[in-house]
Amino acid sequence: MLQDIAKKMGATVTDNQMQFPQELGSGMYSVIKLPNGLHANIINVTLAQDWVIHRKKTTDEYYTLRFDNLTIPGSFAVTISDETVKENNTVRAFAYITSSLFDWSYYGTKGTIFQGVNIIITKEWLAKYLDIKSAEQVLSAYISLKAENINIEPMDAKYKEWIKTILETDETNPLRMAVIQNRIMLMIERFFSSLYEKMQNPSFRIPLSPDDINRVMKIEIILTEDIYQSPPSIQQLAKMVAISESKLKKDFKVMYGSPIYEYYQKVRMQAAQDKLLTGKFSVKEVAMELGYSNLSNFTIAFKKEFGILPSQLLS
Repeated sequence: MLQDIAKKMGATVTDNQMQFPQELGSGMYSVIKLPNGLHANIINVTLAQDWVIHRKKTTDEYYTLRFDNLTIPGSFAVTISDETVKENNTVRAFAYITSSLFDWSYYGTKGTIFQGVNIIITKEWLAKYLDIKSAEQVLSAYISLKAENINIEPMDAKYKEWIKTILETDETNPLRMAVIQNRIMLMIERFFSSLYEKMQNPSFRIPLSPDDINRVMKIEIILTEDIYQSPPSIQQLAKMVAISESKLKKDFKVMYGSPIYEYYQKVRMQAAQDKLLTGKFSVKEVAMELGYSNLSNFTIAFKKEFGILPSQLLS
C-alpha cells in the first residue's frame, strides 16, 4: 500500500517511509512491523492541497483500527459505505474500526493536519492475542453501526500522549522502534478492552448528537492544551460552547468517563509521571511546575492516581 501511494504521488520509499512531495504536503507516511505479525501505518502530514483517500470494499475481510488526530481548517468528511459524517473548522481526535467489507473514504481541504496510527488486524489475531473469544460477535456488532457511532471512542489525553510519543521519538534514539511498538500495542489493548466492555452493555451507544460530541471534544482540547495553568471554570467552559453547565458536566462524563476536573487532574498526574520517568526532574521541580506550592499535596495526589509515591517512582 505504501508503495502504491508513493507511486501515485511521485515519491520514493526509503526504509518503509515516504516523505510527501512539497507540492502535496509536508510530512511523512511510514509502515512498521509490530509484534505477533501486525503492521501499522503512521502518518504525520500537513496537506498542501485538497485531498481524498478512498479504500474500496473487498471480499478479503480484515479490519483497520484507526487512531486519527485531525486539525481541520476547512471541511472534512468521513464516509463508510453510504453514511457520511461531515465536519467544519474543528479539531477531531477519535479512534474507530473500519472493515474491508465496506467502502471507506476521507475527504479534506488544504491545510488539514493529519496525524494518525492505523493498525491492520484480523478477527483471528484478536481471538489469539487479546483473548477476546467472542471477537467475531463484538466486531460484527460494532461494524454494523458504521458511521452512526464513528465517535464511539474519542481519543482522550492518554491516547494523544501515546501518539505524540510515536511521532516525536528521535530517530537517533536506539530504543525508538521498541518505544513505538510498545505505545501502539498499548493503544490496541486499551481500545479493545474498552470496546469489549461496552459491547456487553446493550445501551452502550453514546446518547449524544454530533453537535454535542463536537462541543465536548472542544472542551477537552481547551482543558488539556496547557495543564500548567489553572483551568477555566465550569461556567467559563460552558459559555465557550454555548450550553448549560449541567449539560456540559453530564455530556463530558458520558464521553470521557470522568467528571471534568477529575479528568483534568488525571492528565496532570500523567504529565507528572512522564516527567519523572525521564530522570531529568526532581519531585519538587515537577510539583512546582504543576503549580503545587505544598509538596505533600502533590505527593498525595500522585499516590491517589498511581498507588505509589513519586519518590518511589524515581527510585
